[in-house]
Amino acid sequence: ACSMCCKVCPSMKTSTSTRLAYACMLIATMVVSVIALIPGLGNTLHKLLPGICSNITIPFYNQEQLIKCESILGYFAVYRLCFALACFFFLFMLLMVCVKSSRDPRSYLQNGLWFFKLLALVGLIIGAFYIPNTGTFENIFMYFGIVGGFLVILIQLILLVDFVHSWNESWVAKFENDRKEYYHGLLIFTGTFFCLAITIAVLGYVFYASVGVSFSLFFI
Repeated sequence: ACSMCCKVCPSMKTSTSTRLAYACMLIATMVVSVIALIPGLGNTLHKLLPGICSNITIPFYNQEQLIKCESILGYFAVYRLCFALACFFFLFMLLMVCVKSSRDPRSYLQNGLWFFKLLALVGLIIGAFYIPNTGTFENIFMYFGIVGGFLVILIQLILLVDFVHSWNESWVAKFENDRKEYYHGLLIFTGTFFCLAITIAVLGYVFYASVGVSFSLFFI
């Protein structure tokens, strides 16, 4: 069935399709994490599927009582999902050290064996939920999230500034070649982004600048 579906799709480079597949993994994990953070989801699951929440038992974990929906949702679930995903990509980073082209024998691990890689990721996620919910793992992984999130945002800002600089140079060069539509395009996009920036700053003050929160005010 997969091969039949793939034949219908347009052809692309192996490296491009591989990036797309890994991006789908990241997006799927993000969507599941967002769903797990929905307030009251545990109560909703209990009402819709009363048997699935009241009868969950995990061997060697919380043996004295059944698992509640709330204990496998929220930040408990998000940290474990992200921990499993981080382990998955860290393992592949080690496996792909010094691989510089698709001709390397190890590149097949990167570009193929998707069924086994998906199986490994699911296994890591299931294994992550065996970590005891004592608060230690959550507190430690929270700091990993804070530092990692800061670095990701910093890298994204650098890439965004570089992209906008290249975009601006390209359109200014075209405008200087008597293509007036690019001048109007620059005005429209510049005005739109300035309005968005002002709106975000105002909303930041409204929702996060409560009295005494000087740290939030500093970043706004």
